[in-house]
Amino acid sequence: MKRFLSILTLIAVVTSCTKADLESTTRPDDISSKIINTTDCAIAGKLLVKLNRYTPSFNVECDITDIEARPVVPIGKATDAEIESEELYRWWVLSFSEDVNIEHVAEAIAANSLVQYVEYNTELERIDSGDENSRDDSIHSVTRAIAADMPFNDEYLCEQWHYYNDGTVYGDVSSDHRPGADINLFPAWKYCTGDNRVIVAVIDGGVKYDHPDLAANMWVNEAEKNGSARVDDDNNGYTDDIYGFNFNDDNGNITFDDHGTHVAGTIAAVSNNGIGVAGIAGGSGKGDGCRIMTCQIYKNGEATSTENIAAAIKYAADNGAVIINNSWQYAKGSYTSDSRFRQNYSVLMDAIKYFESNAKLPGVIDGGICIFAAGNDAYNVPSYPGAYYSNICVTAFGPNFTAGSYTNYGAGANICAPGGENTSWATKICSTSVEYEVNYEKGTSMAAPHVSGCAALGLSYALKIGKSFTRDEFKDIILTSVHDIDQYQTERKGAFDFDTGTYPTVNIEYYKGLLGSGYIDAHLLLMQVEGTPCLYVAKGKETALSLDNYFGDASEKLTYTNVTISAEDMTKLGINSAPTVVDGKLHIKCGNSGTARISVTAIVGGTVVGGGDNMGGMEVTRTFELVVRRATAPNGGWL
Repeated sequence: MKRFLSILTLIAVVTSCTKADLESTTRPDDISSKIINTTDCAIAGKLLVKLNRYTPSFNVECDITDIEARPVVPIGKATDAEIESEELYRWWVLSFSEDVNIEHVAEAIAANSLVQYVEYNTELERIDSGDENSRDDSIHSVTRAIAADMPFNDEYLCEQWHYYNDGTVYGDVSSDHRPGADINLFPAWKYCTGDNRVIVAVIDGGVKYDHPDLAANMWVNEAEKNGSARVDDDNNGYTDDIYGFNFNDDNGNITFDDHGTHVAGTIAAVSNNGIGVAGIAGGSGKGDGCRIMTCQIYKNGEATSTENIAAAIKYAADNGAVIINNSWQYAKGSYTSDSRFRQNYSVLMDAIKYFESNAKLPGVIDGGICIFAAGNDAYNVPSYPGAYYSNICVTAFGPNFTAGSYTNYGAGANICAPGGENTSWATKICSTSVEYEVNYEKGTSMAAPHVSGCAALGLSYALKIGKSFTRDEFKDIILTSVHDIDQYQTERKGAFDFDTGTYPTVNIEYYKGLLGSGYIDAHLLLMQVEGTPCLYVAKGKETALSLDNYFGDASEKLTYTNVTISAEDMTKLGINSAPTVVDGKLHIKCGNSGTARISVTAIVGGTVVGGGDNMGGMEVTRTFELVVRRATAPNGGWL
């Protein structure tokens, strides 16, 4: 056992009755109410037990032989006050022979007056992309030829349409791609590219920590790296956890996994290092990227357990992560309400609450952000625990704005992000791989790290400009840094049917209003962190933008004295005539795509400025981020 258990491991052997005696036991109502879920997908020979209060040891008062009891999570560096207040410390794992009837063991344990709940240790599915190796080596020469047009020199950045989509593939117009179907990342990189004080935990398969495009941005436990083997050098409850921890094998030996490595690359692959891909918060190539912590819960495609995930979530909080990215779920349709989930999976609820309360970035955010993939079942209910109201649940869209043919959707889905489509490698998400430098995959597992990466980028920018937020405030910023996705759900497309293995044509209108608040925009998120409003302009069109939201509903009655934009920005955006304000509307025409700052000044309280021999008003100036792309959406967002 590699975890630090101190005196907390206990073997209880009681032999006063036989297995046959136990199986004849009836279930009183008060005992039944303590058993909070069912044996569906339960792991034989294991139970989770929550005590009424914390105790450093637990004598299993049950007439079954050879029961081993150990805590779900180690104490680590927790103080006495923290141990008493955190419910997660009250959970224990009981292990016994797989031949024993698990329901009868649950009943016997529930009869113990010290026990509050008994929970079956359930297997959980990973949300896989369903893709086999989709690598195409024939594209290398084309990639290198056009990479010079990108803001960074990463070889495959031009294939990451999900960051900035101009509607083409290698310069040719593509029917599969639509301009603007992306997270608008390039303008965001003008302001921030990451910060190595921001740590994102990937709770997934093991991340290839020595990947040349990830190594520099991996979280490293320096105390363990420079310490002694088989010793818990930093007293965090785990030994040899240099790059994270393998909760599947219960040791610090991370086994690499394509899924977890692909997810990690989207969040924070090293940007501008001349190889591979760029990460959303991967820095500028100067050691300034956000860091990835690998919390391995899957190995070789095998299912994982509730106890492993609970321990991984706590580990992330205790070791500095402030965001967790999750691509795992209970089977589709298992739960359709928050109350049922809260009641039936209490250990995970306690773990998530622990992360929300204890994962902090001092001076920036006071709690952790939990981000989940919605699931790839093409089902009208997103999977739990992602669908739970306090978690951010991410649905997926493809490079033409339509919902991914695989994505779950419906009540509980919060936000949409690029997850790719199955049309070709060019419509999938390009990111890091174990076997190759890059690979192409699709799924809500690929969409969720786009939101995690944007969240990490937002916290990095908050660090840069000295802003701080509560956890709820920052979640609000994430979920409102979006544009309308519903307007594009008007076509028919093939949607994979997992029961038949076919792609029947479905009406995409079914997805309207069910994909979340909209699709995420990294640039808009940074502007919200900064507090600067954005004005969206269609490229090549004379546009009149109302200023009511910024100068009040009577903006058309104000006297405007100045519109300021630099000559350099006017040239960059192709503005040939100086912008003006007429009747409370900013009139502007931009010939080029891009972003720039523009300020508008008005007199409030008169038609002239006061302060001289006359009575007059006060000048008020508002500064905006001007965003120009090919077209704008009816709601003021861009296409």
